[in-house]
Amino acid sequence: MSALREGIEAFEEGSFSAALVLLEPFALQGNAQAQCLLGNIYHLNLGGLGDPSKALFWYLSASQQGYSVATNNLAGLYLSGECGVEKDANRSKELYLKAREQGFIHA
Repeated sequence: MSALREGIEAFEEGSFSAALVLLEPFALQGNAQAQCLLGNIYHLNLGGLGDPSKALFWYLSASQQGYSVATNNLAGLYLSGECGVEKDANRSKELYLKAREQGFIHA
């Protein structure tokens, strides 16, 4: 099993510290899925690992690559004004539409 798959499985199993260690190298290499999962860990304070600025960084990194889940999550940040972004309903709407265009059907 690849280290990326191990990191995804650790995330899915709730082993967030392990997921962070396994996924970070892939995120740093530009893997959008790993970036989004790190964003989730930091945004949702999973495993007590919350860090709003890192959440925003990783969501932006993945979204810029066209990763629809990250774009959807960014839209939520703008809707709520979380993670250091100013609450902006218009920007949120733009991002939700972009997420849908990228293939996220639930946006």
